[in-house]
Amino acid sequence: MRNYLSFGGGVNSVALYLHLVNQGVDFEAVFVDHGTDWPETYEYLDMFQDFIAKRGWPSITVLRPFVQTQDNLYDFCWQQKSIPSFMHRWCTDKFKIRCLHKYFKKPGVEMLGIDFGEIKRAKIQCRDGFECRYPLIEAEIDRPACKALIKSYGLNPPMKSGCYICPFQKRSQWIELRRKHPCLFQKAVDLEQRNIDYRLSVGKKPMYLSQSYKSPLPEVVNERQNMLWVEEEYPPCVCRV
Repeated sequence: MRNYLSFGGGVNSVALYLHLVNQGVDFEAVFVDHGTDWPETYEYLDMFQDFIAKRGWPSITVLRPFVQTQDNLYDFCWQQKSIPSFMHRWCTDKFKIRCLHKYFKKPGVEMLGIDFGEIKRAKIQCRDGFECRYPLIEAEIDRPACKALIKSYGLNPPMKSGCYICPFQKRSQWIELRRKHPCLFQKAVDLEQRNIDYRLSVGKKPMYLSQSYKSPLPEVVNERQNMLWVEEEYPPCVCRV
């Protein structure tokens, strides 16, 4: 059976890649590019591809999803006048899991980067002809150990991977997005407002990207009430892309 590493570009999946190399495991790492990861994740992926190529290690296969004519999660949401769901997580299913399982050859082993400190998240299961395994848990490698492993190779640990329109983001992450990537934050605001307008037009209650706060993103980051930055150093986004 072939071993597949579901590579997300975050700390755990990078550590898992290095751990599998250390253990001499034959595997293929696969990354699904749905177009809405933070820019830092794409930058780290490019850097890591160069790093492993210089050592002759297996390159990371990059896939693009295809859902109802769209290969980009943001464009799909815009077309559907929707936003990712906090409750149903259809975005992960349609734009990552289905893409991976369509590519994987059966039977196989899908290795997931859940660390020892997250053992409660791990489920022993076989699905779609694949056995799920958690090598970091098997080796009792927790989050600090993941970071230490990455640093042992002279690399800085990556940021937490995830979409810039993910409803599971904390308020601090929305503030960081607004500070570091104002154009992407504006895209998220526009997408959220498009969904709100649509839902109100059909008599439904509004939904918000930051569903834990149940407020529009500009209110979540408190742009006007709290001076979180100096206006001259942090102008509002005007690119509208």
